Amino acid sequence: MDTRSFGEYFEGWEVQHRSYLDKLLAGANSAAAAHDESVEEEEELRHLVQQVLSHYQEYYDEKSKAAESDVFLMFSPPWFSSFERTLLWASGFKPSIAFRLLRQSVGNELTEDQNEKISAVKEETRRMEREISVALAGVQESVAAPPFCGLIKREAILIDGEVSDMESAVEQLKAAMLSVMRDADYLRQQTAGEILEVLTPIQKVKFLAVTSQFWLHSRGLGMQRDKQIQ
Repeated sequence: MDTRSFGEYFEGWEVQHRSYLDKLLAGANSAAAAHDESVEEEEELRHLVQQVLSHYQEYYDEKSKAAESDVFLMFSPPWFSSFERTLLWASGFKPSIAFRLLRQSVGNELTEDQNEKISAVKEETRRMEREISVALAGVQESVAAPPFCGLIKREAILIDGEVSDMESAVEQLKAAMLSVMRDADYLRQQTAGEILEVLTPIQKVKFLAVTSQFWLHSRGLGMQRDKQIQ
């Protein structure tokens, strides 16, 4: 899949995502009204959570494929609003945002044991974020480094040997950016997965619902601002 077709894919993915949000909210409300979940209701919630996670997995799989065509575009995707792009960290939301959304959704419901497990996940996530941030900074520094920067400035008058150097430098940059993006996407998925392992079925539904609302609200706000500017 190339980046153009990914943009079209993303539009369809968003429509489906909104549908899943409706189901998550309905599931959370139904469980809250029932107070005590039956075995059947709990199984329905588990199935819904699995559907949503598969939906996210599909997105990351397609994103990874599209990045092979143009990883640069993934770091400033035109299918996102200008506001959404300001929130990006290595082509997506920072994984640690999940802990803020967790507190917002079920923070007052967590047991002491759950809080301890979540703290361990948070510590590991922040450690990995720092490592990826260092790698990302290294990529950014390589773009500004004299050899690469000099070749870009002279692009119009490059001779054969320099064209080869330029192509090699660009390929190295693409490989480095692709590696950072995939590491960041893996951490985003790993963090969410480890959080979900700690939660009960209804807590999972609430957490996923708030997470979806956060992204869709950010997207809606960004789209509205872009229309006002035009």
